[in-house]
Amino acid sequence: MKNSYRSNALLFSVVAMVICLLVLDAFLFADNALYFWITFPPLVLVSGLTIGKLIQIRHSEYRYFDKLTESVKSANRMALRSFPLPVAIVDQKRRIIWRNELFTEAFFPTGEEHDSLYEITDQSIEMFESSTGAPIEYNGSYYRVYGRSPQPHEGEIISEENGIPEAKAGDNLTILFFKDITELRQLQTEHNMSRPVVILAMIDNYEDFFKGSRESEKTEVSIKIDRLFEEYFDKSKSILKKLSSDKFMIIMEERYVAEMYAQNVPILAKAHEITIKDRTPVTLTLGVGRTAKNLAESESYARQALEWALNKGGDQAAFKTETGFDQRGGIIQNPRISSKVKTRIIAERIKELILASDAVYVMGHSWGDYDSVGSAIGLAAASRKLGIPAYAVVSTESNSSGKLISRFENYKTPIVIDPSIAKTTFTDKSLLIIVDTHLIKRLDDQDLFDMGNLTKRIVVIDHHRRGLGCIQEPIVEWLEVNASSASELVTEMIQYFGLDEVLSPSEANALLAGIMLDTKDFVLRTSPSAFEAAAYLRKSGADPIEVRPLFATSISQKIKRSEITAKAVLYRGCAISVVDEPFDDIRVVCSQAADEMMSIEGASASITVYPIKSQDKEGWSFSARSYGKFNVETIMENLGVNKEDGGGHLSMAGAQLYGITKDEAVARLHAAIDAYHDNNAQKSDI
Repeated sequence: MKNSYRSNALLFSVVAMVICLLVLDAFLFADNALYFWITFPPLVLVSGLTIGKLIQIRHSEYRYFDKLTESVKSANRMALRSFPLPVAIVDQKRRIIWRNELFTEAFFPTGEEHDSLYEITDQSIEMFESSTGAPIEYNGSYYRVYGRSPQPHEGEIISEENGIPEAKAGDNLTILFFKDITELRQLQTEHNMSRPVVILAMIDNYEDFFKGSRESEKTEVSIKIDRLFEEYFDKSKSILKKLSSDKFMIIMEERYVAEMYAQNVPILAKAHEITIKDRTPVTLTLGVGRTAKNLAESESYARQALEWALNKGGDQAAFKTETGFDQRGGIIQNPRISSKVKTRIIAERIKELILASDAVYVMGHSWGDYDSVGSAIGLAAASRKLGIPAYAVVSTESNSSGKLISRFENYKTPIVIDPSIAKTTFTDKSLLIIVDTHLIKRLDDQDLFDMGNLTKRIVVIDHHRRGLGCIQEPIVEWLEVNASSASELVTEMIQYFGLDEVLSPSEANALLAGIMLDTKDFVLRTSPSAFEAAAYLRKSGADPIEVRPLFATSISQKIKRSEITAKAVLYRGCAISVVDEPFDDIRVVCSQAADEMMSIEGASASITVYPIKSQDKEGWSFSARSYGKFNVETIMENLGVNKEDGGGHLSMAGAQLYGITKDEAVARLHAAIDAYHDNNAQKSDI
C-alpha cells in the first residue's frame, strides 16, 4: 500500500514537472517561433512517454497487490475449510449459513441437517465471544465454543468462494469454533467422583436406648448394628472405623455418596428394622462432608453436619458443602428422654446469670402465641422470686395471646411490657433471655436483641430444630428439639432454682397453656417429660378448667374456621385451604383451622394459606400441621428462597413469604410438597 502511494506521488510530480517545462518553454521562446517548434514537440514526446511509463508501472503495481490480496483471502478461506476443529458461521438470527466438514461430522453424523444453532444449543452467542468461550453439551459430547465476529470494512465485499458465503459491511456474522472437551470432562468427572468423603455416624440416644436392658439384649442389638454398617458400606468399598460404642467413621468415594444421597440414605430406614424389646427402633444420624478440598476439611465438614443434624432431632443424614447443609431423613419423631443432669446444669448456669444481672428481659418470637408468651411469663416470674426485676417482653399490638396477657394486668409492677418500654430501661448489665425461637429473623423485637447482642448477655431456650439465621454465640443455648414446648423446658428448669412456691396459680396456668397449645391437648409430641411438667404445674396451682377458656373462640371465629375447613382440598396427602381475604384474628383462626383439618380422611398433613401485611409489605402466611409422619418443617423451609423464610418442628410449622401473589404462593407450596415426596419416597408411607 505504501508503494502504491509512492507511485501516485511520483506520477503527479512528473506530470507537474512536464507542465512546468512546457509552460516555461512557451514563455522563453514565445518571440522565436522557429526555436519553439524545434524544442516543444520533442519535449511533449518525451513527457508523454515518461507519463505513460509511469502509468504502466502504477497499473502493474495495482495488479500485483490485487493478486496478493486475493491470494491471502483465498488462503484464509482454505484455512477455514481445513481448520482442525468444527467451524460454523451464523448470522444474527442464529442461522447456520456455512459449516466445515468436521462440523457436519460432529453434529449431523446421520445426514440429517439443521439450519439453526438452536438445534445444538440455546446459549447466547455473546457468551461464546468471551475470551474463555462457553461449554455446551450435545448428544453426550461436550464442547467449548469460541466465537469471533470479524466484520468487513465499509464498502468492502468478500465474495462467495468454496462454499463460504458472501459478506459485506453491516452483516452481523459470527464464526464459531467448537473444541471437543469430552475426554477432559470425563477425566474431570472421574476425578470428582473418586474424591474421598468423610462420614461420621452416630446412634441416637445410645445410653438411653439401652437403659434397663439385659446384657444379652445389648449385645444382640450391638451386633446387629455393627453388621448393618459393615454390610451397607462394604458394597461401596469404603473404609469403616468404629470410634466408640455409638460412633463410626466412614471414608468413601464421592460416587457412592452421590448414590446414597439419590437413594435417600437407605441405611436410615434399615436401622429402623433393628429394635430393642421389639418396640423401640434404632435411629442413626450421619454427618457427610462433601465438596471439601482435602480429607481434613471433609472431616471438619462432617462434624459440622453431624452437629447440625443432631440439633434438628437426629434420625437423618446431613450433607455439608461449601454452600450450606442439605438433609435426608428425619421421618421418625424421636421421643424425648429427659436428662436430669443436663437440665440441672443449665438451670444452675442460668440462675447464676440472673443473679448477676440488674434486670431480666424474656422475649419470644413475633406474633407471640401461648407457648412463647407463657414461657416468658413463667421465667420472668421465677426470676422475680430470685429477687431480680424481670419482665416478659411482648409486642402488645401484634400478638396472638391477648386473652392470656389480660390476666396479668393487675400486677403492681407489670410483668408483661412492650419492647418500647424494655429498650428504655435495658442496660449493659441486663440479661436478655430468648424463648421459643433461636432465629434472629423471628424475634419479637430486633432492636432489643441488638442491645443485648452488644453486651453479649443473651440466653436461648428453644425446642425447635436448628435453622439458618440462628443467634450466634449466646452465653447459654438450650435447644431441646424433642421437648414438646418452650413452656415444658422452662417448667423443668425452674424446679432446679431451689425455691419454694416459685409460681402463682395464674403463672402456672400460663405455662400449662403453652404446653397444651403445642401438644394439642397432650396429643402431639407428648413425652413423659411433658406429663411430668404438667404434673408440677398442677401442684403449683394450675387448673385445666381455667386454662380451657383461653382456647375458646367466638361464634364468628367458629364460622370462619368452618368455612376454611370446608374449602380444603387434598394434594398428595396434604389438606390445603386458601383464604382469599384478610379478616380479624386471621392468624389464630387459620391456625385453628389447620388443626381441625387434620381430621379430614386421607390427610397426613394440613396447611392453611392466608394473606398477611407487615408494615408496607404484603404477602402470604402458611400454617402447617401433621401427626409426625409428614415432616411439615421441611416443607415450610423449602417454600422460600432460603430456609430462613420458614420453620418450626416436625408436626407444627409455619412460613411467611412477601411480594408474591396468591397463585405464586400456592404454586410454591405444591412444589415444596412435591420435593418432599421426591426426597423421602423410600421413607414416607404417605
